[in-house]
Amino acid sequence: MVSQLTSVVKNTDDIHFLSIDSAPAVLSVDVARNFQRQHSHVLREIDRLRSILPKSFNASNFGRVDIPDAKGEKRRAYLLTRDALSLLVMGFTGKAAIMWKLRYIEAFNAMERALHENIQREARAGGKEAIHAACEKTRQETAQLFWRLGPAQKRRVRQAVRYHAMGLGKHSIAKLLDVDGREVSRLLKAAQALGWLEEKTSERPALPVQGNLLALAVATKEATDKDSNSLHGKAASEGAIAIRKPARRANGYREVCNG
Repeated sequence: MVSQLTSVVKNTDDIHFLSIDSAPAVLSVDVARNFQRQHSHVLREIDRLRSILPKSFNASNFGRVDIPDAKGEKRRAYLLTRDALSLLVMGFTGKAAIMWKLRYIEAFNAMERALHENIQREARAGGKEAIHAACEKTRQETAQLFWRLGPAQKRRVRQAVRYHAMGLGKHSIAKLLDVDGREVSRLLKAAQALGWLEEKTSERPALPVQGNLLALAVATKEATDKDSNSLHGKAASEGAIAIRKPARRANGYREVCNG
């Protein structure tokens, strides 16, 4: 696709950039003028190159255009990428030709460098927007997840969180809740999405031995079952650990979305 390339570096009166599929390109008419060649001779050389080169190369490096001449009649011309121009002017000799080759090399380098910097800036801006969009999506999904949970499910999630906070493994939690391990994983995953799971830290006090811990969990379960309509449930033992309120978010989520 041939199109006008938005200038990211200043075009000179002698070198003006257009584009072929977003790649910088120059017009064969300008090349002929700068190298002091007849445009018809330049077109003849372009036709010779195109007859030798693969079609895939021609399609991406030579862009056919029609431009008006002094009489207003449309004349054939080509847009040339860096590679096409290099092949075209390879045989041009003389001091002036060498200097023009150098000018074109510098112009292409400056244009491609500026385009690369633009792409990097756009990528950084797009990255921030993507993070914001992902955070917003997570908030919406969290809200939807919370409202999809019925009272019994919410109570079971809270029980799983409480046992997890007490240090019990999934196998023990499954026994207490009378479910399988996969259901415990789903409950804890839902709790994590809602921000109900406390993160473990190295400063956390040592847990009691497994036997005492299970006894404590059973006592907590029995106390909770006495009041099944309560959203929070009260632990029967002072060692039971209260869960976090849903309004708070997990630390990692908070740092990315609010940091």
